Amino acid sequence: MRALLLISLFAGGSLFAQTIIDIGSLSGNNGYNPIDIGTMVLAKDGNFYATANEGGANGAGTVFKMTPAGVVTDLYDFTVGNQGGPYSGLIQASDGNLYGTTTGGVFKITTAGAFTFFPFQPPVSGGAYGGVIQGSDGNLYGAIREGGANGNGAIFRMTLSGALTDLHDFNGVTEGSGPEVPPVQAADGNFYGTTCCSGVGDNASGMVYKMTPGGSFTVLHTFMGPDGASPQSALIQGTDGNFYGTTEAGGANDKGTIFKMTPGGAVTTLYSFSGSDGQNPIAGLLQASDGNFYGIALGGGTGREGTIFQITLQGAFTTLYNFNGKLGGSAYSGLIQGTDGNLYGISTGGGANFNGAIFEWPLASSNAPTIMSTGGVLNGASFQAGVAPNSWVTIKGTNLSTVTDTWANSIVNGALPTMLDGISVNIGGQAAYVYYVSPGQINVLAPNVGPGSASVTVTSGNVTSASVSAVAQAVQPAFFQWSNSIYAVATREDFSDAVKNGTIPGLTTTPAKPGDVLILWGTGFGATNPPVPTGMVVPSTTTYNTASPVTVTLGTTSATVYGAALAPGDAGLYQVAIQIPASLTDGDYPVVATVNRAQSPATALITVQQ
Repeated sequence: MRALLLISLFAGGSLFAQTIIDIGSLSGNNGYNPIDIGTMVLAKDGNFYATANEGGANGAGTVFKMTPAGVVTDLYDFTVGNQGGPYSGLIQASDGNLYGTTTGGVFKITTAGAFTFFPFQPPVSGGAYGGVIQGSDGNLYGAIREGGANGNGAIFRMTLSGALTDLHDFNGVTEGSGPEVPPVQAADGNFYGTTCCSGVGDNASGMVYKMTPGGSFTVLHTFMGPDGASPQSALIQGTDGNFYGTTEAGGANDKGTIFKMTPGGAVTTLYSFSGSDGQNPIAGLLQASDGNFYGIALGGGTGREGTIFQITLQGAFTTLYNFNGKLGGSAYSGLIQGTDGNLYGISTGGGANFNGAIFEWPLASSNAPTIMSTGGVLNGASFQAGVAPNSWVTIKGTNLSTVTDTWANSIVNGALPTMLDGISVNIGGQAAYVYYVSPGQINVLAPNVGPGSASVTVTSGNVTSASVSAVAQAVQPAFFQWSNSIYAVATREDFSDAVKNGTIPGLTTTPAKPGDVLILWGTGFGATNPPVPTGMVVPSTTTYNTASPVTVTLGTTSATVYGAALAPGDAGLYQVAIQIPASLTDGDYPVVATVNRAQSPATALITVQQ
């Protein structure tokens, strides 16, 4: 029998004691040796899913499920041959199915075990070890380590129905080779990833790259040894907007590093492993709800079987646990955070029969949600401090949530939820309507709070944050801006985007012309006539015009305003219809709205072009 154990690791003094819970066993027929270059997944049904690289009915590995109580079920047995062996972690896509990769292709499996295999086809062939991600367009993205048109690896896109597209082929020199893991899609819509090998220079050993959704490729950084070597893990984008990752080798002691990279490609080594604290990190990092990063080193530590570590945004490093072989070690997989706030991982070695273990690391229960004391409660469009009734508010902090989610499936009969995944927000003594939750940010629709000082708290589970005072105003107009740009969200009457081309990644757009009628999208424009129902999606049967008139200027020129009202079928989203003045010449103009003498920030621009 090959046991798979759930290990609870608790801190105790300078060493860490272990409480082992035997959750059952995996026989050779059910799989063993889970080598996940990626992470396991905690699915929406509350169960954990992962792959085993060996064993199973065909000796080629399995997909298995584990309940929170530790009951293990073999979902699928891989076959020898074209399917290859599973080395990847899993993701749960928007269709509810699980996706992963083998050396032979991409597979889909339902949580009930129904399996579909999509074999690679040249030039997309050569072995995918790190799994896939799902992009904002709904498609899957991944990387093959070998193969591609040049034999040095490639990045591919696949639809959920299995249609493959080769997006980029690495050339082995200036672009590196051997991408082990898929790229990550960042907030700017572009993809960022690593190659483990090659590069320009005698000591080059791997790179970091950026790729647009259309496949345009840029090398951002080449590792040369002192700053790290052979990055084999996926990047993550931290709450500060920078990217974080690990290198398997290099650094001050040639045992691997943890690094930070700005979106522009400036790399800083945060930490160099020495061996006693771990070495050769293969797995990527997790930024947990406490704002810190957590990871696993493949080797080193006092037991020479690897370590679990923590590192802060500032680079303060702590070894949390030393694997010792018997309890688990040789961990290729990264950590995930459960809905209970604790961290979970999977190792290839250790366990009762030294064939792998799933383990749990409880984070300190004192990690209560915290709202940033200054600048933590912001207008959802302008990100300036303050709250306006029935308008969008962004709350920033730490430990705000252990999951990332939206209210997409929580609106019942038009009623907006005041709690999402156990997270609730109180503004001025009233419940806000929770749209989006994540560890570092929550977006809510404010209740009908009156002007003056308003107390704001976040409750996560049974723990409530300290109160932060925010200024509530009757109106606080602001226009939304396209992601990571200075341009206001503006559409024509047919809802085509009116913005300078290149502003929206992967989409060709046309700027506004003099005389065009545009709809500007914003929030904070105040009360409506008639009053909009509180806590409900805006009904489409009535037009809810702003109670006070709205004026708009582009630069110093006044625009004709045809109307300002709440968007039907939405919530807290105002539409302001204007006509671009015919006298404007080509250029970028600040667009400013005025309501009851309150003005929107002049930081949002409209491009006018003949």
